[in-house]
Amino acid sequence: MQHIYPAVAIILSTLSGLFPFSLYDLFILVASLYLIVLILFLIFRKTSFKKFLYSLIRFVTMLVVWFYFAWGISYFREDFYAKSDLKETTFDAENLKKFVIRFVADANEAYVDFDVMDRAGVRQDLEESYHALHEKLGIDYPNGKRRAKPMLFESLYSKMGVSGYFGPFFNEIHVNNYSLDTTYPFTLAHEMAHQFGIAHESEANLYAFIVCMQSEDERIRYSAYLLTLLYLVNDAAEFLPEEVDSLTSAIRPEIIADLRRNREHWLAVRNRSLSEVQDKAYDAYLKTNKVSSGRENYSEVVGLLISSYDTFIKK
Repeated sequence: MQHIYPAVAIILSTLSGLFPFSLYDLFILVASLYLIVLILFLIFRKTSFKKFLYSLIRFVTMLVVWFYFAWGISYFREDFYAKSDLKETTFDAENLKKFVIRFVADANEAYVDFDVMDRAGVRQDLEESYHALHEKLGIDYPNGKRRAKPMLFESLYSKMGVSGYFGPFFNEIHVNNYSLDTTYPFTLAHEMAHQFGIAHESEANLYAFIVCMQSEDERIRYSAYLLTLLYLVNDAAEFLPEEVDSLTSAIRPEIIADLRRNREHWLAVRNRSLSEVQDKAYDAYLKTNKVSSGRENYSEVVGLLISSYDTFIKK
């Protein structure tokens, strides 16, 4: 299984790389129109229910087979601990508190004030980091080509709060151009991790953090701390409710301002109904693929960081 995906990734990413637009988004549009036509044919009695059902089952079956062959098999690969030979550190209140204190201090030190950066340069920087770390991270390299493509339906995805996604059918990376430059590097690194066959969101977050920290660009390193800090704060609020205020009070005001600016940036275009539907649909998708925690899997990066921070992050 571990040898199948790299070969598939090379073929699909090379093919899709010939096009400047998203084949995945185009495919979703065509597939949606096909389903609508099937339903209309049934409603207006242009086809029998038996033929409709046959066509629907055949289409869904082809879709599922294609998904798992093209990328979905990544959900059944070895997890981070098996690939890295690291021992998992117990996730408890004491270890979490110690790590939050340390992480906040490191984030404060990493802070840098910036608004604009060369996004093409960011992609190249992250590519070099993945190359340098691929053996240590247990991933195949080059594993195809990684070209960050614009979303065909960017306005719709922005309303749903989607900053990026990986298109499995054609092995394509997508990052929302609406994203702020302060968050763009980490988001791109996360989607690149998916392209390397890292399916679980927690592990994609971990790989993104490690790779960003490998960069010589202080803005890329800060981007990793900025977004990862949110997961630590959420865990502190859940597992250390009586101490969360004192722990988060140590975060420097400039970082709080950046987090607030990012939140307000996305809320300005958010459609609550669309966002909630997307959240529920993606939660169901993850659980279907044996990610029992669903969308909460994103936050499980904290446990991975507690176990691996000393190994991968040199201070």
